[in-house]
Amino acid sequence: RILPFLGCVMLRVGTARRVLCTVPGAASRAMSSSKPLVAVVSGPGPALDLMPKDLPVEIMMVDGEDLGAQAAKLSQAQGLLWIPTAGAPSSAPSDVLNRLWPMLSKVSWVHSFAAGVDGLKPFIDKSLKPAAEEGRVSLTNGRGAFSSSLAEYSLAAMLHFNKQLKRCEANRAGRVWDNFVMDVMEDKTVGLVGYGSIGQSCGRAAKGAFGCRVLALRRNAGDSSEGPADEIFGFDDRLEFFKQCDYVICSLPSTPLTQQFVGEAELGAMKSSAVLISIGRGATIDEVALEAALRGKKIHGAALDVFATEPLPVESGLWDCENLLLTAHNADYTADYFELGWKVWMENLDKFLQGKPLATPVDLNAGY
Repeated sequence: RILPFLGCVMLRVGTARRVLCTVPGAASRAMSSSKPLVAVVSGPGPALDLMPKDLPVEIMMVDGEDLGAQAAKLSQAQGLLWIPTAGAPSSAPSDVLNRLWPMLSKVSWVHSFAAGVDGLKPFIDKSLKPAAEEGRVSLTNGRGAFSSSLAEYSLAAMLHFNKQLKRCEANRAGRVWDNFVMDVMEDKTVGLVGYGSIGQSCGRAAKGAFGCRVLALRRNAGDSSEGPADEIFGFDDRLEFFKQCDYVICSLPSTPLTQQFVGEAELGAMKSSAVLISIGRGATIDEVALEAALRGKKIHGAALDVFATEPLPVESGLWDCENLLLTAHNADYTADYFELGWKVWMENLDKFLQGKPLATPVDLNAGY
């Protein structure tokens, strides 16, 4: 099979340099003997330095301040890759992407390096949805690349509260010999709010490591699939779900349906001994209600890696909650973060070049 030409472009947006790489569409794949062309928009970070070698694509650098001069080349691009700024997976230059889109007339595949595509919403709504409705483009994401690291973080958060590690540290610092009764995880119930790749990875880890009972909450309980959950609840039964859990792990994406999904009613239904762990998107948690629940000891604690506004504003009351484990959206920002992201992109690239169904498709209307 003869493949089309593939290339990449580097954009300059203000003082930041962004890369745009393009890959060929299925319909025109047999039109050229040169490599396919893929456009890549990239935020600052080491991602490009870690790009796999010997790709079946050609990389082209583009100056975002002079896109007109690159228009002819961009018109041959068949794919588009977005790589977020290192440590800020929710950020996206939708203004740049929307300006570029009219020049990318042959692009039929767009890939988000990040698993969450909420940062791309202005670009999706203005440019991708109309094209998708005409059957001209598909979107994929980094789903699955970072699930195992988020599962590890969730286990660590559960143990942080279960084993009272903060108390242990205080005892050491105060030279206190505190022979307290240590809790165990074996009989605990772990609830998964969101049952995608991340949720299922967390469930398998909790069940495999501790033998926990695992519940799952998803939009439609009837959409059951193979996975670690012992029981699946629908959104209509959410309060009963929250009542039963000792640990709630929220990995929901940010969509119109999931805004502040975990709010006062859900937190109120939780046991006073229960812990909330949030690793999906911060917008899915009502932070005002959570702060009140933490300060009032209505729940035992929470572990938050994601927030509605990032970085978390210094004036946020969450900083003062002593029963909160707080990290800066880096639970999955591991040493192999970019290698894992490239692996998922390569899986989709391989499918794309072969004209096969893509590996991690995104429903543009659902937002995940």
